Amino acid sequence: MAEQKPATKEYLATPNITIESGYNVRLLVPPGTFYDPLFPIAGAGDDIWLNDDGGEEEEGEGSAESATSGQSEAGGGIYCVDREGKVAPLVPVGKIPPPTAIDRAPSSFGSFAGHIFALTQPKKGWAGATENHTVLRMDPTNWEPIRFAEFPSAGTRGKGIAGAGVDLRFGPDGTAFAGRLFGVTLLNNSIYEVTPDGKARAFVTMETARPRQPVAITFAKIDGEDRMIASTPNGNFSPRRQVPSFATITQITPDGRVLPEFIAEDLLAPSGLDYAPAGFGKYSGDLFVADLGGMMPTPAPRDSAPPRLGRVLRVDKGGKTHIFAEGFATPMGLRFIGNRMIVCDVNGDYIGGGIELADGFVVEITAS
Repeated sequence: MAEQKPATKEYLATPNITIESGYNVRLLVPPGTFYDPLFPIAGAGDDIWLNDDGGEEEEGEGSAESATSGQSEAGGGIYCVDREGKVAPLVPVGKIPPPTAIDRAPSSFGSFAGHIFALTQPKKGWAGATENHTVLRMDPTNWEPIRFAEFPSAGTRGKGIAGAGVDLRFGPDGTAFAGRLFGVTLLNNSIYEVTPDGKARAFVTMETARPRQPVAITFAKIDGEDRMIASTPNGNFSPRRQVPSFATITQITPDGRVLPEFIAEDLLAPSGLDYAPAGFGKYSGDLFVADLGGMMPTPAPRDSAPPRLGRVLRVDKGGKTHIFAEGFATPMGLRFIGNRMIVCDVNGDYIGGGIELADGFVVEITAS
C-alpha cells in the first residue's frame, strides 16, 4: 500500500459543543486518548465502560491469537472512564479483535448474567469490517475473551455478509425481547439475535428502500407494546449518495416485524439513540438521537479535520425533532448512564477511515 499522508493536528482540536439552556455539557475525555470510542455502558460504581475499535498493538504486548480462537489480527480494546474522565484499560489493545459495541448481560440471559459481550470484527481495518462478525463473551472478573457466536450471512445487500458491525444490545428484562442479544451489521442491513446457547440468526433484514440500513437500537414501550427502536439512515451512511430528510427512526416488534409507522422522520444520518430517564430534567422520557449531520466521509480526510456538523436531536412525544446539542463531528454512541447522557464521537477517524489517530472524544450531558 502506498504511504498515506498523516492526518493534520486539527483532528486533535478541542470541540466546541453548544447545548440547550437548562443542561450542562462537559468534555469528559478530550481528543488525544481514544481512537474510536463507540458505545458506553454502566461500569462499576460511577464508572463508564466503553469500547474503542481503533489503536495498534505495540510490539511485545502479547498475542491476540490464543485469546480469540485463531484470530491473529487485533486492534482496539475496552476501557474504564471514571467520573473525572480518567481512562484505564480493561481489555488492552492486542487482546481482542476490534470491538464495535459492547453490552452487559441481564439476568434473563441465564448463567451469563453480568458478563460483557462484544461485537467484533474478525480482524483489523476495512478487510475485517467486510467479513462476518463474531460475538465474544468476557467475565469482568478476569476479562478473558471467549468466542460465543458468529453471525451467519443474510439477505442480498453487501453479498449478504454480516459485516460493518455497529451496535449490540440485550433485550431488557421483563419485556418480550428478554433473553436475547441483538447485534446490528450495516453491510447487509441486518439485525441479528443471539440466544444463551450461542446460536445466532438474522432477526430482521431490511431490503426495502425505506426503512433500511439499521445502525443503532434501543427499546421502549409504545402504546403499551414492547418495541425495538432502530435508527435507520436509509442509505445516508453510504459514501456515494445521501438524500436529505430521508432517514427515519423505525419500530420493530418482538417477532421481527418492521412497522410502517415511524417514531420520527426527516432525519439526515442518525446513529446512537436512547430514551432519557426520569432524572434528565424537563425532557425525561424523550428520545435522544445522535446524528452525523452529513455523510460519513470514506476515506476520512487528511488535509483537514471533518466538519463539525454532528448534533444530538431530541424527539418529543409527538414525534417532532429538535436540535438539542451541536458541535460534534461523528457522534456514534449515545446512551444514558444513570442520569448522564454519554456521547462518543469518533471524530471522522473510524476504523474504515484508514487513519490511526487518537482523536476521538467523549461528552457528558446532564440536567442543570
